Amino acid sequence: MKNKNKFGTVLTLALFLPLSALAGNCWKENLVTKHWTATWATANRTVTAFDAPLDIINNATLRQIVRTSEAGEMLRVSFTNEFGTTPLMIKETHIALRRAGSSIVKSSSNQLTFSGAKSISIQPGARVVSDAIDMNVPHHSEVVISTYLPEDITGSGSPVTYHVRALQTNYLAAGNQAAAVDLDSAATSTAWHFLTSVDVANCWAIPVIATLGDSITDGDQMVAPNEPIDTNARYPDLLSEAILAGGKTAGVINLGISGNQVLSSFLGENPAARLARDVLTQAGVTHLIYLEGINDIGLPVLLSALGIATPVNSAEAIIKGHKQIISAAKAAGLLVIGGTLTPSGNSALPGYIDAIAESKRQTINAWIRDGGAYDIVIDFDAALADPKNPAAMSADLTADGLHPNAAGYQVMADTAFAKIGGILPTKEHEGKYPRQNNNRGRTTKL
Repeated sequence: MKNKNKFGTVLTLALFLPLSALAGNCWKENLVTKHWTATWATANRTVTAFDAPLDIINNATLRQIVRTSEAGEMLRVSFTNEFGTTPLMIKETHIALRRAGSSIVKSSSNQLTFSGAKSISIQPGARVVSDAIDMNVPHHSEVVISTYLPEDITGSGSPVTYHVRALQTNYLAAGNQAAAVDLDSAATSTAWHFLTSVDVANCWAIPVIATLGDSITDGDQMVAPNEPIDTNARYPDLLSEAILAGGKTAGVINLGISGNQVLSSFLGENPAARLARDVLTQAGVTHLIYLEGINDIGLPVLLSALGIATPVNSAEAIIKGHKQIISAAKAAGLLVIGGTLTPSGNSALPGYIDAIAESKRQTINAWIRDGGAYDIVIDFDAALADPKNPAAMSADLTADGLHPNAAGYQVMADTAFAKIGGILPTKEHEGKYPRQNNNRGRTTKL
């Protein structure tokens, strides 16, 4: 009997010790499934006639800064050549936490690989995802992705896939400096190039909120050259902070493109054309906040004033465009949240300020609020409107009458969290949230 007890004790210890050793890295022996979450993402396009000239990239290292939303214990990065017409060669890429400026925390640096290789050629129209690495990534941390591109990108004639208004200082340095702690003689850029997402993995499932829209989602304040850079004052960033502060958990990713329209692809492909690529491919996406339509009202008139003949859009046509997005997103299993169009009555831009524009905006907003198509509605219009002049934003919440300022984006984030915070899991209940759409291939042809 004594020997049996001793054997039982040894067996218990033998089972317990491996499990306790894995507590901090719970899937190492496949005892627990890892759950991938998009913690950062962006939507890309190519250069237009309204953009500044492209950065010169020729035998250079791109050091790009992104800010996480959710934390994780493993990490992977997706790169894109979706608009290119020739292969994009990545010779070497490293990832680390940021120290300051272009400097990294040396002890956090890891080299990324692709199916075990240090380099990869991304074919035209494709995305690739790196191999996963063990890396503890905190909430709202600045992650540095350093990529050596050995070829003449600018002179190749291939369209560059990029996000033009990153509102983030990134760096370009000559030659291969991907592994360097400090860059030598780096120039700066405020665009993201060839990046699409950063995913983290945890032992529990975490919801992911994709925000889809135009410049108001992208975070523009339109007071260039004094537009805030490196402040992370976009409403999706501030929503992520509100979620964490409220004791809830969710990744929040920003898929806004400045100038985007529901119906047209003048500045970036319209959402119906890019929904599958920009939203539905994201790791673990569960919710969609859609805020778009003000440019469909105002931009045709503005372009006509600039001598570019553009058909105007009716409110009914814009509503039909919304219905397409709702239908496709719901079919993919997402909970779809609509944002009312924000006031633009104090803008200086023709097409956004007259009685016709306001009538269209009110018609669309009435449908968003009362049409029953959206699962949830966030009334950004009511939150930002001047009580004495509801066609305009409150003066203290706007940069230019069309875009919110930092205070306005904070109001948007607080309004969104007040509406959806109750449906998000608490930090104490991570792992009880159902997973959706978590399939990611090694290479996706778009």
